[in-house]
Amino acid sequence: MRQTIKVVGAGFSGLVTAYYLVKDGFNVRICEQSSRAGGLIRTMRTPHGLVETAANGVLNSARLEALCADIGVPLLPTRRDGRKRFIFRGKPRQLPLNISDVFNLGVRLAASAMSLRPRQFETIAEWGSRVLGKGATNYLLVPALGGIYAGDPERLSASLIFGRAALPDHLCTNRPARAKMRGTVAPTQGMQQLIDGLADHLKRAGVEFVFDHRAQAKASEPTAVCLSARSAAEFLADISPEVSHALRRIEMLSLVTATSFYAPEAGRLKGFGCLFPRDQGFRARGVLFNDCIFEGRGPAHTETWIFGGALDADVVNLSDQELAELIADERERFFGKHDPALDVQITRWPNALPHYSIELERILTTLPSPPTNIALVGNYLGRIGLGKILERAACVAEDFRNRGSSPNPGPQPGSPAGVGR
Repeated sequence: MRQTIKVVGAGFSGLVTAYYLVKDGFNVRICEQSSRAGGLIRTMRTPHGLVETAANGVLNSARLEALCADIGVPLLPTRRDGRKRFIFRGKPRQLPLNISDVFNLGVRLAASAMSLRPRQFETIAEWGSRVLGKGATNYLLVPALGGIYAGDPERLSASLIFGRAALPDHLCTNRPARAKMRGTVAPTQGMQQLIDGLADHLKRAGVEFVFDHRAQAKASEPTAVCLSARSAAEFLADISPEVSHALRRIEMLSLVTATSFYAPEAGRLKGFGCLFPRDQGFRARGVLFNDCIFEGRGPAHTETWIFGGALDADVVNLSDQELAELIADERERFFGKHDPALDVQITRWPNALPHYSIELERILTTLPSPPTNIALVGNYLGRIGLGKILERAACVAEDFRNRGSSPNPGPQPGSPAGVGR
């Protein structure tokens, strides 16, 4: 008889973990405290276009392509217009470095060819100063990473971000294999289509979903804990107090995203989006040009403005009206012209993103193993982004299989050959 694995959490990490557990021959029961699957991910349709409450796409990999083909979710590539990425330095620039910065960068890279690897507990600011120089650090490295991690460069861990931290074996993951379709991709109807496709596929495979249910931890029950760091800490408090205590120490960052719609002619700059270095006077971390990135995101021109993180925690306290006025002011400065917004849809993410800081590096490199039957999946475990969570989920399923908890189900469709197998 096949053993049942309990998956706690029906966000993206819980759904993909359940998917790979089913592929490896397990029965799966998913427990979710809320009334819906998807966690932060949700796509809303408006008369002006789509609104993504979280990620607008995912970096493609062979594993993601295989999963989406298996569950019948088609993927869109980034549009040609959306491949340009800008950083603001006086104006939007694809290369925001001046001649002096480029020369200094070349000299430093040549001199430090043997010491590019980050040192243990070295911050991004320290690594950039040592390897790249001030200009490349301030106007290339820091804004690029700020758009992903929303952290403080004086505290961000270079080892964690560059995948060089000495993490324990129980936090292992795979390196994503190259996909046929390169770059950032998204389902044709938005990210909710991926969530719905996963949930429907799992239901057809016999997975039991239990919503509005607060699961209880049992050390004897095989469980994949697919929650945020704080929720995982609470769940594990009775059965693994050392792990729970460590996870409670993880600092979480809050973000605000505001999707604004304008007349089609207001889209003056074609590209993926633009990031703002902190000394350029913008409160936003960056802006995405949604209708340039993927087909079918209009009919209006649509932008997503991103605020918050480690250096601007208080922005989540602004009212919707204050945020709309802030966007109007920053957008007019950015484009040099005022365009009236047709609509603004605001999403607040309180305590949603782990701060990939030196403190998180210290926590993860010394994180005790949870009980034998318990595995962790989440964006706080040293790999951020949906693509990395997908790889971690596959590793966890493989680990449950290798423990001998279930008969070997044999080859399964939908998994890329040679990846995590």
